[in-house]
Amino acid sequence: MLARHWAVFWVCMGAVFLVTLDATLQPLALVSIGESFDASRPSTAWVLSAFSISLATFVVAAGRLADRTGRRQSFLVGLALYVLGSVGGWLAPELWVLVLCRSLQGAGAAFVMPASLGLILAVWPEDDQTRAITAWTAVGGVAGALAPTLGGLLIDIWGWRAAYGLSVVIGVPSFVAARALLTETERKVASRLPDFVGALMVAASLGLLTLSLVQGRTWGWTDSRIIVAFALAIVLVPLIRHRILGHPAPIVEPRLLKLRTYRRALFIAIAIPSFLFPYFVMMVQYLEQVWDYRPLRAGLALLPFPAAATLASVLAGRLSRRFDERTIAVAAMATTTVAVVWLRVVPGPEPAYWTAFFAPIVLGGIGGWGMGLPMINAIGARDLDNETYSLGMGVLSTARQVGALTGLAVAFGLLGNVPDAELFDRFQQIWTVLVVLSIMGVLVALSLPRRPALRR
Repeated sequence: MLARHWAVFWVCMGAVFLVTLDATLQPLALVSIGESFDASRPSTAWVLSAFSISLATFVVAAGRLADRTGRRQSFLVGLALYVLGSVGGWLAPELWVLVLCRSLQGAGAAFVMPASLGLILAVWPEDDQTRAITAWTAVGGVAGALAPTLGGLLIDIWGWRAAYGLSVVIGVPSFVAARALLTETERKVASRLPDFVGALMVAASLGLLTLSLVQGRTWGWTDSRIIVAFALAIVLVPLIRHRILGHPAPIVEPRLLKLRTYRRALFIAIAIPSFLFPYFVMMVQYLEQVWDYRPLRAGLALLPFPAAATLASVLAGRLSRRFDERTIAVAAMATTTVAVVWLRVVPGPEPAYWTAFFAPIVLGGIGGWGMGLPMINAIGARDLDNETYSLGMGVLSTARQVGALTGLAVAFGLLGNVPDAELFDRFQQIWTVLVVLSIMGVLVALSLPRRPALRR
């Protein structure tokens, strides 16, 4: 009979696998979605942006609510929201309905991800919890490795709706099993309700900023809609700050911002994903739109990326025992910079995968994803204790989503809705911007403090 802690592990991992798999294969579906709804490229960008906005908005509040109501209840609510969003996306008659459903999925993911690890550790033997955390991380890596091939195959055969159908097929049994097997964790009834008003203000600010960046080039930067959207996004910033300083359970704990190393980790958590995430998504768009790859072929072409990232993350963990995290982060960013420069200089409008595209796919997986992103958490955790760890990691997750969202908005804004004949030139502009951002990422990594023990 399967031990209880392993049963809980696999129930929670079903949801984690689902969220990670879906997030990774969505870029493969964008071209098919645009063709299905006859939508412009900036419009289809909201399929990714809506998820990121919702996840960034609610992940900290969801973590606080889970402490108050119990992680089982939080996990079930999140999984139910995710499945409902998947059903809606599967049946969506219009693009705006699909975008709304993606927002629902993002909110669900915000509840599922932090609660899942807490549920596992609550029943796992205390002397073996490192093994549980490693396995939890590995399942996400497996999902990322399967997504390009599995997602490309499904989309190629049944169209983009199959991606959402797959989420329903995995999500419903996961929800049923979770209700039957999971037990509630300790509730901190005395804890205050999280500031959902502040979270919604953050969502509004991010949405307006995304709108101005994505549509600015298409509508014109002097268009009244762009000016108003950008102005409102900026006006909301001091109001959000006021909520953070005045609410008893804010979306960002002010005391965290007083920690010097943690503040720098927040900055790098925004800066690095601002070019890493558009780097991956734009490679998919380039293969499908410039080289006319079908989704399955594009997925197979990208398969070395998660494979290299998974191997590099294991290597980064071992290297961190001998080298400072800053050194590893700098090396990771430099590797990714080489990959982005390669994309700017080598590939042409004619397909040449092995000579022009294979190298940056592998280098990007090794550098940014495999070694860079794990170091953000490692550096951010230096100043945190048991009381602030969960909240601090949640805020770092929000910062990563903000960085990714901003970078994607800029990239899709540059791509615009130009004729196919001009696509190659637009991608050249995107690669140029990502080169600049990646160099800034190297400089940001260099500014990080070393571990005190290694400095001595």
